[in-house]
Amino acid sequence: MKIKHPFNLSRLSFAGRLTFWIMATTLVVMALVTYLLTGITKAAMEGQAESRYQGVMEFMNESVSRELTAVEVAIANTVPEIEASLDEPEKMYDIVRRILRLNPNIVGSAIAFEPYNYPEKGIYFSPYAYRADSLTVEVRQLGNEDYEYHFMDWYQIPKLLGKPYWSDPYYDTGGGEITMSTYSLPLYDSNGMMYAIVTADISLEWLTDQLEAIDRRNNDGGASIKEDKYASYSFIIGRNASYIVHPFRERILKDTYFAFAEETGDEGDNEIGYEMIEGKRGMRSFLNDDVRSVIFYAPITRTGWSMGIVVSSFNMYLLANVLGGIVLALMLMGMLVVFFICQKAIRHVVNPLTQFAKSADEIAKGNFEAPLPEIKIQGEMMQLRNSFEIMQTSLVNRIEELKVVNEKKGRMDSELQIARDIQMSMLPKMFPPYPERNDLDIYGRLTPAKEVGGDLFDFFIRDEKLFFCIGDVSGKGVPASLVMAVTRAQFRTVAGHEDHPSKIVANINELMTNGNDSNMFVTLFVGVLNLKTGVMQYCNAGHDAPLIIGQKDVSLLEVDTNLPVGLMQGWEFSEQETLLKRGSMIYLYTDGLTEAEDINHGQFGEERIFEVVRQASGQKEVTSTSLIDSMTAAVHAFVGEAEQSDDLTMLGVRLL
Repeated sequence: MKIKHPFNLSRLSFAGRLTFWIMATTLVVMALVTYLLTGITKAAMEGQAESRYQGVMEFMNESVSRELTAVEVAIANTVPEIEASLDEPEKMYDIVRRILRLNPNIVGSAIAFEPYNYPEKGIYFSPYAYRADSLTVEVRQLGNEDYEYHFMDWYQIPKLLGKPYWSDPYYDTGGGEITMSTYSLPLYDSNGMMYAIVTADISLEWLTDQLEAIDRRNNDGGASIKEDKYASYSFIIGRNASYIVHPFRERILKDTYFAFAEETGDEGDNEIGYEMIEGKRGMRSFLNDDVRSVIFYAPITRTGWSMGIVVSSFNMYLLANVLGGIVLALMLMGMLVVFFICQKAIRHVVNPLTQFAKSADEIAKGNFEAPLPEIKIQGEMMQLRNSFEIMQTSLVNRIEELKVVNEKKGRMDSELQIARDIQMSMLPKMFPPYPERNDLDIYGRLTPAKEVGGDLFDFFIRDEKLFFCIGDVSGKGVPASLVMAVTRAQFRTVAGHEDHPSKIVANINELMTNGNDSNMFVTLFVGVLNLKTGVMQYCNAGHDAPLIIGQKDVSLLEVDTNLPVGLMQGWEFSEQETLLKRGSMIYLYTDGLTEAEDINHGQFGEERIFEVVRQASGQKEVTSTSLIDSMTAAVHAFVGEAEQSDDLTMLGVRLL
């Protein structure tokens, strides 16, 4: 016995199938939109969270840096007083007491001398001041047999390094009796021998308080990680990955991040720990107590510590998930409305087409010569039948014609577009090209008159010199674009190892004249600008003289008359030199600017170029981009509705 499938599309009518596919497509689109919207929202929230938490950690970095800098400055300011009192060792107690009174962030300070620095004091002499309470500063002798400070890290490490040192946090059992970090500054006599270490102790309680405040803000004042495993929390680890600050205070200075990583069972945790102690910053997803979480981490640069903020993925993406659910629910409700409207509308539209469907089936399959059925009913169906008959005859002839025409035209358009894309990709298009430099402002623009053109400009920096060029190939269209591409490639190749512009132009000329059967040539200007001295060497090969735009004046650059490249083999191109002052600009252009025509065939001309430059220079500060924008706007205003007759290329180079 054959069991029928409970849902078979072939058993549905055309209207039913059309309704089904419309609704199915709508459902897929809606699901895809919901998925994409949720993903985009999650990505946006993830980026926002990364920016937010990295900003919080940057604030903590700056806060710690300010605290440490204040301590370092306070200790440095005390050194002259210590040196002036070396003959009176008892005054050291007054000095350390004064350090604490003048610097409320310091909880303890010592001047720990080398053994027997004062023979009468013995092996230990370290006047130490500490805060007995919020108002009282006490002093005492720090060193003894139970507290041999000479062997402590805060004493030994700066002594061995020969420079100031911030210790890893520790619990001071012989001094301040608190968790602290110590800044140690070695002191040296006139012979370069160390005689003491002056220290400042800071409590880390303020760090704990700040991170607790951050956690409260991150959790919107809600429950902490101690009460809710989905709550976010912050922590700081030291150079050895031990916890310096943590919401579970019992872990401070006792547990390390790697011990925590072993508990989670997530293999990625160890990698996060290594990146943190290496001073890297980033964002990683990991499994935290069976809760998928995201950790943001960044270094505290002054100390070698690293801070992390852990946020559960549930909380971070909660809004995106809720939004996605709401959108999906609304879409499903909308689909029900669309279903009923669509079903009724389609049935009404397709019902008259039932008889015509079989007749039109052959034509729909591509059989344009198939006989059409006779339709006796007057009205739209008869008009449709007559239209199909006319279309049938026309299509047979037209399709054959279009096949030939479209193949040729499509191939030509495609090739021209590819040629344009290739040509434009050869030119610099990222501006500013050197965002890391503050001594150079450069911008260029090329507007071809046709799909492809013969203008070019290029530049690059080698050995702190800017090599740049601008050129105009004789002719237009595809031949000119090919010569342009070859010229630009030759400039890159030759200038990659040659410093003198005259030799660069000469080499390009030799390469172009060799086998130049088409007798095409290129007007070319090549410059080499020393970015340190401002000295610019240049060679002009039949190109328009560029403008030098200074702080108060505008002038044409003096150029020698040389032949364009590609005309005569062996031509000796002259080389010139000038000094481009800081703040000045060299503005180069092709004849497409001066010869730009309006509808009456009037040309833009040099006078208008100078006028635009003067107006732009009268502004507060003219940049290469603003000048070229102003010149482009002026050309467009002058030309109006006239068709562009020639390629237009401009390049501005300003030395800052």
